[in-house]
Order: sequence, then structure tokens, then C-alpha cells
Amino acid sequence: MKKKLWTLGILATLSAAAIYVINKLTFYISTIDNLLHKNGENEYNWRFGKIHYVKKGTGKPLLLLHDLSPVSSSCEWDNVLPLLSKNHTVYTVDLLGCGSSEKPNLTYTNFLYVQMISDFIKNIVGEPCDIIASGNSAPLALMACTGEREMIDKMIFVNPQNLHDLAKVPTKRSKLLYHFINLPLIGTLLYNILFAKKRIESLFETEYYYDPALIEDITVNTFYEAAHTEYMRSRHLFASMKGNYVNVNLASFLPSITNSVFIIHGGGNPMYEADAKLYQRFLPSIEIISISQTKRLPQMEAPNVFAEQVEILLDPK
Repeated sequence: MKKKLWTLGILATLSAAAIYVINKLTFYISTIDNLLHKNGENEYNWRFGKIHYVKKGTGKPLLLLHDLSPVSSSCEWDNVLPLLSKNHTVYTVDLLGCGSSEKPNLTYTNFLYVQMISDFIKNIVGEPCDIIASGNSAPLALMACTGEREMIDKMIFVNPQNLHDLAKVPTKRSKLLYHFINLPLIGTLLYNILFAKKRIESLFETEYYYDPALIEDITVNTFYEAAHTEYMRSRHLFASMKGNYVNVNLASFLPSITNSVFIIHGGGNPMYEADAKLYQRFLPSIEIISISQTKRLPQMEAPNVFAEQVEILLDPK
């Protein structure tokens, strides 16, 4: 029995060491190019961590919020930033837990991000602004609007998160998954498997882009790096998302929104149009615009068309 226990102890130690080495090697390979670094980047010392942002252009403030995902960052807006900054003072931020911003080990919730967005507008933007929010960050902007109506004007959502998915609450199963992903060694290994470069490439080919020929290696590498900075600490955000802690049921809030709200969806996936119409069912004043031959990221795949639509929607006339 002692011999078996000794053998098991050695095997467990060797396995843990192997996992540690694999995780370290993954971190090194994914971040070696330092693609997230940007010229003119600023830091906002928020109470839960440093928030990286870029400010560019002149005109009415426009805040751009990238999709809430471990692979996402403000790089999502790089193709449209030069276009939108011609007529707007554009702020692109890396949300807490994403990109170059800090990634603290905590439970990420909708309320946490609502506070972050509200504080950023008050302390950095300093005046009422328009917001463009992509994917899973759209509900964050909507909830921020309910508490900061005087600071948020028009809102444009790009393929906003499905309302049915948003209504899911934490369960015993989701809580167990949350704790498992947060485990230092095994959780990090699972995270690295789920966000391997091949899987991110597959996301671009099947969900993000309509035309795979437009996908550039540097784009995939940037998203891959974003998921692995700070020794894969974005897994804490991923764990909270899988635990349904970031969700909020918007159905009861939408009818009370008085702001002008627009939805831009990728015409290459019928699901996004169906999601947009579900928002419109609860808030009939929402205007829906489709950009053909694009999917989840029209701002990256068709930046000129996207920027043109934004200028039309935000035109004060």
C-alpha cells in the first residue's frame, strides 16, 4: 500500500509539473508578439483594476465597447477607428478582464461592468456620449443607460446577445463549472484547450466572418493573444460567463428605455436578424439595419459600410 501511494504521489507530481509547463509554454507562445500594444494608449485607474483605452478624433464623444469575450479587445474597432474619429471623439476601451486591461480574480457580473462603464463616462469622457456596443457588451450598455440617462445619448448595438441566453441564471451545474475553470492548473489547462489558436481560427471561419478570404493571420493572432495575456487570467471572466453570473434579464428593462436605440446585424447569419427582432418586440422604437455579406463582426469585415451606417444613425439632424 505504501509503495502504491508513493507511486501515485510521484505520478500526481509529474502530471502537475507537466500541466504547469504546458500552461507556461502556451502563455509564452501566445503573447510573444505583443500585438495588443497601441500607440497613444491611456490608463484609467478604476477601483477594481486598470482600464486601458485609446482616445482619438474630435467631435461629440463616442464610446466603443467590444464584445464581452476572453478573445475580444478594443482591437475589434481598429478598422473603423480612423473612419469614425473624423467626426467624433472616439474612446475605445478594453473591458475589465479583457485585452490589455487588468484581469483580477473575481466574479464578473453585469453590475460590475455597468459600474465600470458609468464611471468611465463620468471620469474620463466627462460629458454625454453615444455608445456602440458589440455582442455580449450590448446588455451592459443598456443597463448602464437605465442609471445614467443624462450621460448616454444614442446607442447602437452590433449583433446583441440573444435575450433568451441573457435570461439564464446561475445553477448548481453552472456554479460547478465556474469553480472548475477557476482552478489554477486544471482550469487553466482546460481554458487553453478551449481557446487554442485552431479553435479561434474556426470561430472566425464559421461565426465571425462571412468571407473566410478576408481573415488575416494578424487578426487571429491578436485575438489569440488577448485570451492569454496575464497568464490566461481571462479565464476568470470566462468562468463567470459560463456560470451565468454576467447575465441579466433585459425583458423587463427594455420597455423603459427612452434613448434612441439601433441594431446593426450581420446579414450573413439569419440568427442575428431574429435576435434583433426579439429586442424590437420589447422596444418597438428600435431601428434594425442589416449589413449584407457579414456575420458577427461587420465592423471588422466591412468597416467602410459599417462606418457609413453609423454616421447616418448618429447624425443629429
